[in-house]
Amino acid sequence: ISTRNTKQTFSFKDVFLKSLAPDGGLFVPKKIPFYKPEELNGLKDISYNELAENIILKFCSDEFSKEEIKEIVNKSYKNFRVNDVVSIKKIGDANLLELYHGPTLAFKDIAMEIIGNMFEKILKNNLKINIIVATSGDTGAAAINAIKNKSNMNIFVLHPENKISDVQRKFMTTINSKNVFNIALESNFDGCQKMVKQMFTDANFSNSINMSGVNSINWARIVAQIVYYFFSYFKVAKKNEKINFSVPTGNFGDIYAGYIAKKMGLPINKLIIATNKNDILNRA
Repeated sequence: ISTRNTKQTFSFKDVFLKSLAPDGGLFVPKKIPFYKPEELNGLKDISYNELAENIILKFCSDEFSKEEIKEIVNKSYKNFRVNDVVSIKKIGDANLLELYHGPTLAFKDIAMEIIGNMFEKILKNNLKINIIVATSGDTGAAAINAIKNKSNMNIFVLHPENKISDVQRKFMTTINSKNVFNIALESNFDGCQKMVKQMFTDANFSNSINMSGVNSINWARIVAQIVYYFFSYFKVAKKNEKINFSVPTGNFGDIYAGYIAKKMGLPINKLIIATNKNDILNRA
């Protein structure tokens, strides 16, 4: 359903391809699946990939079979530099969850690789789409890596000129792929994001180009990110113990996945949002 209309329902495929609801709201599930304590115990010793298959399927079983999700997950994570996708290091009393072991060194890879492979499965009937992305650096690089050279889709990335790092810019602008387009705007990230949202809410325009998005407005991004909250919890928590997560955030997508994990029954105590001078969320 849309956050602005609880009456109209959408399939996972609709939500995935539209990214933003037609009324400008965000897509959220009508009902969040819940794990009982005994079900959580059955998940605690499995691999990251198996956990991802279990959790992701709960949100998209109307579109993908269990076998298809297994194939998508395995294909997405085969080039990560650690066996279980993420790594946990102990620093004093805290546990540090490393999410940067993917191809572009950013936590965005974890969800973006899944999304790229979901697009490939959904678009096998020759439907063509144009993906529009706003980025402050990491999202664009991860999205390009996940979508480059895939058939039936183009990706257009808007980034603020001279406001991203050289490494991020090179990740994006040195890809020699016919379906990748980079556009630098004389603006900041919020200006880029605003432009993308305006394109989505212009129904005539977005429908005419089969527009889709992979920013954190896309519910599938959140679904894939829920997994590492479960995985890290099982690695560090004692039986049914409640733990806290402190998450650096720009526009709330990462920690929102933790909020959904808590709603799904994961014993989380506090979710602490850490921000810096890029404090649009704090000001809002």
